[in-house]
Amino acid sequence: MGFILASVGSAVGIGNIWRFPYLVGTNDGGAFLLPYMIILATFGLTLMVLEFAVGRYYQTSIIGCLAKIRRQFRWVGAFTVVVTFVVTSYYVVILGWILSFVFIMAIDPGIDFDSFSNSYYPVVAFFSVIAINFVIIRKGVSGGIEKINKVGVILLIGILVPLTIYAVLLPGSGDGIEFYLSTDLGRVMDPSIWSAAFGQAFFSLSVGFGTLVAYGSYLRNKSSLIRSSSVIVAFDTVIAFVAGLMIFSFLFSFGMEPDQGASLVFKVMPAIFSQIEFGVVMAVLFFVLLLMAGLTSSVSLFQVPIAAVEDATGMGRNRAVLIITLLVAAVGLFSALSYSPLGLSIGETPVFDFMDSVFGGYGISISAMMFVVIVSWFMDKKKLIEHIQFGSGLRIPQFTLYFARFVLPVAIAVTIVSSILNL
Repeated sequence: MGFILASVGSAVGIGNIWRFPYLVGTNDGGAFLLPYMIILATFGLTLMVLEFAVGRYYQTSIIGCLAKIRRQFRWVGAFTVVVTFVVTSYYVVILGWILSFVFIMAIDPGIDFDSFSNSYYPVVAFFSVIAINFVIIRKGVSGGIEKINKVGVILLIGILVPLTIYAVLLPGSGDGIEFYLSTDLGRVMDPSIWSAAFGQAFFSLSVGFGTLVAYGSYLRNKSSLIRSSSVIVAFDTVIAFVAGLMIFSFLFSFGMEPDQGASLVFKVMPAIFSQIEFGVVMAVLFFVLLLMAGLTSSVSLFQVPIAAVEDATGMGRNRAVLIITLLVAAVGLFSALSYSPLGLSIGETPVFDFMDSVFGGYGISISAMMFVVIVSWFMDKKKLIEHIQFGSGLRIPQFTLYFARFVLPVAIAVTIVSSILNL
């Protein structure tokens, strides 16, 4: 139960409430929702079970696990570490926005996201969150943060549910619900939507980062990977669905446009809280809980490149933590400056949005694809099945392995290539 709560606490957070709604909004609502749900229940669940099983069997990090399967696969583990590192660099930018809105909603709720992003406060907040992560990791108090986060997730749900009920009862919310749930089958076939859905499903479940392998290395043999993974995926899916229902009900009720990109939640939620009784108190609590959930995830993300540096160089932990923190700050600064008066961009795309699309979408999917190919083709099949089935009381059908070997990687590869060709 502790493992499930910790995993749910890690999975549920800004990926569900920030990233999922903005991707739905920029990918035609229900046309994105349907592929996303399909991917979560099939590919996402399969990969989560595989990562937990590999971690429990080899009892080490992502690079160590893949190297034990075959030494030459270390480079795949290194690729995963690089992807995780870059995602971490812009993930803390979002945490900076959340931290800022804790203070904005408490001190001056009249400040909107556009005013905020036209100042250098996003950069100040970015470095503040970097410092918070550095202190947490150096002090080793992540266990306490995780305990708080378990309670925080419950409180976050306690806010989401009544807000969603309130939202769906507002005049005009029906248009938002229709946008969110109606499916244009023509758009559903668009490879770019499936590619975005793959990226979001893996991002939300923390698949493809190497963190689940590390989680699995701490599991006892009696734990059922299938049951635990199913609970985590189900919980994560429900929270994302409810968050989307809330956001788009509010969005259309207040006459806002759904395709506002990464800033969507930061434009919608403050506007909503300003309209309801005790809105300031609820807004501060909402962003504080979201910050706690995000910090737990960011601490986990930091551990992946830190462990890689320790293993590769034999460097002491404190020095590895300092080096990775400085590198994250250096790389993430470009994303932070893209939502500032400098407005750094690549073409017409803010650096932040570009990083999230390339690494949070394609990068994670490619990492997950290579992982499943290596595990399903080169790991001892008997050991793999044994660790997946152990403690579950279920027998894995033979076709499941073929699904992992052929369907999963081919589907991801075809989707990514088709999406790139259609750009």
